[in-house]
Amino acid sequence: MLQAYATEISEASRVLAAPFIADIDGLEARVAELDGDVLKLAREVGREVVSRLLSTLSSHVVTQDKARGLTVHRLEDITVRTVLGPVRVDSPYMRNKATRETSRPVKTRLGMVGGGMTIALERALTDFGAEESFEMASKRLEEHYGMEVGRTTILRVVERRARETEEFIDQRLADAREAFDLPLAARPGAASMLVELDGCMIRMGTLTAANDGGTTEVRGLPARKREEGWREVRVAFARQPEEADRTYVASMDTYQNVVGELFGAAVERGLSERTQVFAVCDGGNGLREELDVQFDGLQFLLDRPHLKGHLYEAAAAAGADPERQRTWVGSALELIDLELVGEVIEAAQQYADAGVERMGRLAGYLTRFSDALDYTGAKAAGIPLGSGEIESAHRYIPQKRLKIPGACWHPDTINPMLALRVLRANDWWSDFWASRLQPKAAA
Repeated sequence: MLQAYATEISEASRVLAAPFIADIDGLEARVAELDGDVLKLAREVGREVVSRLLSTLSSHVVTQDKARGLTVHRLEDITVRTVLGPVRVDSPYMRNKATRETSRPVKTRLGMVGGGMTIALERALTDFGAEESFEMASKRLEEHYGMEVGRTTILRVVERRARETEEFIDQRLADAREAFDLPLAARPGAASMLVELDGCMIRMGTLTAANDGGTTEVRGLPARKREEGWREVRVAFARQPEEADRTYVASMDTYQNVVGELFGAAVERGLSERTQVFAVCDGGNGLREELDVQFDGLQFLLDRPHLKGHLYEAAAAAGADPERQRTWVGSALELIDLELVGEVIEAAQQYADAGVERMGRLAGYLTRFSDALDYTGAKAAGIPLGSGEIESAHRYIPQKRLKIPGACWHPDTINPMLALRVLRANDWWSDFWASRLQPKAAA
């Protein structure tokens, strides 16, 4: 598009640069801040261009209504907020006295309303609000775009777009799941797939009526108190073993639903009926069972660092000093790698019979996952032995935004905000905003 305006851009830049060049001595002294000054100028020029374009569009739709016999009954103007700043546009109320037909063409046909925002501005607000607190997003917007938008306005925009994001991701994963049913001849898929899933805690809060029946000081409304708690959000990803990129899912939901989303993510990355799926996870109750239900032929691998943690805890409970703990754990891992986990279970059970309850739980843990300890085979297949990847993902998907100091989320907003974070992590950001574009100048 810019190539079509190459001549005009060149001429405009010559004209706009002339006053700067006229003060060449002052220009030399301000060279470090020159681009910032030009950016401010470019914003003003851009805002004027947008103003002319929107005014032309307004005149165009009004003229079309006049051709249908409507006349301007009441002339009004509105302010539309754009990424370049506020722009005023005529938005008349029109009517046909004979037919009593009425029209607001700027609103109905162009989608422009007073105080409305362009998609470009909402995209910027959503970008900042998905990364920082809404207060900080307001400050960053003023710093980088030169305009003031309050934190509550940003909050409303982000929450609305976040809900749309959740729907967008749900639909994308649903479409992916349908692709799984294509015949292998049309979609052979990947040879192998790695999936991981883990959880972390996010603080949430809800407002309830105060028990004392009091009212607020200023407006006299019924007093409320905030009840806080912690809820687990679950993050998962799928990738082919040789890939660096991953497709993520994240939500505060049951294993059944999260694993269902993970299945869609895996299909996005090439899962088919011929794909061997490897899962590296901890021993969370119900996790392996749900993975087995939704991924046929899944090969589950117990996270090795978690296994070591259990071994050390049991050794400590048996009274071993640090050196003896290291020796005992090392020996246990050697036996496990030699496919002799039964000997470790037997040893743990002997301690349990002698009264070390923690060793009894270790014996049960190893029995439960005795077929999920093939670390040698996993290493040969290029599968990581630990779930460090998904644990790291918690830091930059949910925690970076939802666990900032002082943050406390309403339960209904957690999943939409997680969807925004996943949108970025999956590099679906541009796809989402392309899907929001309408043949209107503002929404």
